[in-house]
Amino acid sequence: MARVFGFLMTLVMAVGVTPRAGAEPPQTTIKLGVLSGMFRDVPPPVVQAAAAPFRDLFKKHTSLDGDIEVVDEYEVLAARLNEKKLQFGVFHGFEWAWVRGRYPDLQALVVTVPPKKPQACIVVHVESNATKPAHLKGACVAVPSGTKIHSELYHTHLLGTLPAGCCRPVNKATWGPEEALDAVGNGDVAAALVDTAALSAYQNNKPGAATQVKVLCQSDPFPPAVIVYRKGGVDEVTVEKIRGGLLKVKDNPQGRAFLFLWKLKGFEDVPAGYDAELHQTLKAYPPPARPEKAPSPK
Repeated sequence: MARVFGFLMTLVMAVGVTPRAGAEPPQTTIKLGVLSGMFRDVPPPVVQAAAAPFRDLFKKHTSLDGDIEVVDEYEVLAARLNEKKLQFGVFHGFEWAWVRGRYPDLQALVVTVPPKKPQACIVVHVESNATKPAHLKGACVAVPSGTKIHSELYHTHLLGTLPAGCCRPVNKATWGPEEALDAVGNGDVAAALVDTAALSAYQNNKPGAATQVKVLCQSDPFPPAVIVYRKGGVDEVTVEKIRGGLLKVKDNPQGRAFLFLWKLKGFEDVPAGYDAELHQTLKAYPPPARPEKAPSPK
């Protein structure tokens, strides 16, 4: 929940202070689309509850109307941006790779700077005889509560490369990443799927217990999340104001506090190698097949 509120407050600060008296804001409403997959295991009513203080603070600090819309599916988010029903949207990097070629008017504004690039791994006991995922037979990989969506994508892709029945998931919705790693170290489960950032935190917080686990396999880093807008859907004054504000959020104590809550180091302009990362991700993780439209009745 802190991540939800933290991001909303970051956007408030990014837009800046109230315009001068008599100045008309070029954009009267800012609507931000956020994918529900970014708030794993957070009930939709709780996410929506965060929108109320966001609207009030956005109006107070910017003189603009602001709101958020939680969208369940990345294709829907892209379409709503393209139709100018939303002004900005937040995509996971791999989802942006999936849609950007079909929506040329959608533009990346800034990318997030996480402490570590998104990356998934499967961890086993330090004395495990398994040396590759195919050695994990049956349902033996704990998938803890709140598992990052890129980790699930990696595991799903991995399953498609293995013999049937290998490396199957065990749903452990009552476990967090720490409990799942404890279970691997204690021998209660053969393996666990976690984000490498969660593993690093475990190694820092429980250095003794961490000696009982090892990485069996891991993904390449995924491109970080990106904030996107539609070219022509938002006036350039507002676009540049928000871009500049996001880039400077890390430079003040309040901004750093919100970034800490959202577990980010900051935002940056789209780096030179980002397109290459997206291309590589698209090649390694093709998008799910889209359902065919039903034929129109005659």
